Amino acid sequence: MAIEFKKKAIPGKTPVIWRGECKILPGGFKPKQSFPVGTVLRRGIPIQVDFEDMSAGVVKIAKVLDGGTTTNARVGKGHLFVVGDKVQKLGTTTSSTVSKIDTSNADYDVITFASAITGLVAGDNIQESDGEDTAKPLYVPNMVIGHDLEFKGTGIPTIDAAYEAMVLYNHVSYPIPTDWLLDAQKSPCLKSNPNIMFIKQ
Repeated sequence: MAIEFKKKAIPGKTPVIWRGECKILPGGFKPKQSFPVGTVLRRGIPIQVDFEDMSAGVVKIAKVLDGGTTTNARVGKGHLFVVGDKVQKLGTTTSSTVSKIDTSNADYDVITFASAITGLVAGDNIQESDGEDTAKPLYVPNMVIGHDLEFKGTGIPTIDAAYEAMVLYNHVSYPIPTDWLLDAQKSPCLKSNPNIMFIKQ
């Protein structure tokens, strides 16, 4: 009699931070942006911590996928953009405004801009912008989120900021631009905080 082995799928996911270990700054940091109720900020998301007012700006960034246009860009699930955000293509100095986000497709979202982002193609990165005439990214990461934070619409949400962590970049939903890293892409360390490393395992 042959033995039949049956496979059973068990839900789970690889931790974004290697072994789940990171070092957290004392105190919590107030989010600089507003997020809809139900939004979850996951561990490992890049943030810019401001010690002066104990706040943190969440770095909103996404990679453009095939099949979109310069006005309607396809991006992967898990981005944090909301209607009203100013957005720019990295490497350029002009921005547009998010006017609509279609989440009906199971594989990607479609972000509609109020005006076309010239030259936007698959593989480009879009990031939240300061919206100025000579636009630049609104926030530049110097830490990452250390624990998941869900916006429930009650209480005062605070972000736990990790100042040291190994982030598994092949398990995150956002791209890692080479400009964020020391010595372009030759180092896995975050330029503004070498204690944050983006590694592939």
